[in-house]
Amino acid sequence: MIYRDPELARQVGEDPQNAAIPELHKAAFRFAEDFVQRSANAADADIDRLRALGLDDRDIVDWALIATLQTWWVMSADGGGIPLEGNAVTGPVLKHDREYYESFDEGLTAQTRRVARATDNGIAWVDTDLDDPGYLDIAAWCEERYGFVPNIIRASSLVPDIYPRQQLALALLEAPQSAHLSARLHTLVRALVSQVSGASYWQPTHDARLATVGVDPASARSAESLSAVAADDAERAVLALAAKFARNAYKVTAADSESIRDAGLDDEAYVDVLNTTSIQSSLDRLANTLGVAPDGDPIMLRD
Repeated sequence: MIYRDPELARQVGEDPQNAAIPELHKAAFRFAEDFVQRSANAADADIDRLRALGLDDRDIVDWALIATLQTWWVMSADGGGIPLEGNAVTGPVLKHDREYYESFDEGLTAQTRRVARATDNGIAWVDTDLDDPGYLDIAAWCEERYGFVPNIIRASSLVPDIYPRQQLALALLEAPQSAHLSARLHTLVRALVSQVSGASYWQPTHDARLATVGVDPASARSAESLSAVAADDAERAVLALAAKFARNAYKVTAADSESIRDAGLDDEAYVDVLNTTSIQSSLDRLANTLGVAPDGDPIMLRD
């Protein structure tokens, strides 16, 4: 799906749904756009529409996992102010650079909250293969680490090649990666990001983690209420940064990193907030898009 013809690339960049490309390609672009911008509004009917185009559930899960990784990496790059590589094709052809996106008013994240919907298998809207050797390996890892296998892992079992990356993502979310970011603030960032993403899947985990850092989960049911529990200027600065990352990573500037320094935190803390936000956002969208049912237990390390 690489369009090297400048005119075709222009058509795709301006309006892929009316470009001279195959219907399956249009569906892929629509899927990617919905994943990034509207995952909170995902429905099982979206999965059925992809099946009607000839995709099987393995293809659909694969698309969702590709979008998950791309969201993680692109948000990290945008938030870190990383420029396009010199040999990048798409950006220069379409003239889609940071200045182009700066003119956009709409954030990259829906402001609504997805309502959990029933699943046929109790896991997700897609089929699973819980006998695959790759799944069994990560299932054992999860059982040892968390005491159960999270549904977001089970929902990905048709594409087991993704599991090393999912292991890394889950491990990175377990605790701050910087000594300058407290467990409390790390927990607040994660919960706030999921509220911005409109994701219900992680609620049991966020509730349990919030309780461990002295925050009443019942008082943290929106991004605004989570921001309101900030204890000092440093926490307020970090939560404001995380909210901007989650909503509009492409609008982050050097001034945002300065706001963290002005609050007394260092670049390591900035990168930690960026990574936590990008990973949590990408997994939120994956759960929304595949209709992953919330777990009965929080995803937390066993004592």
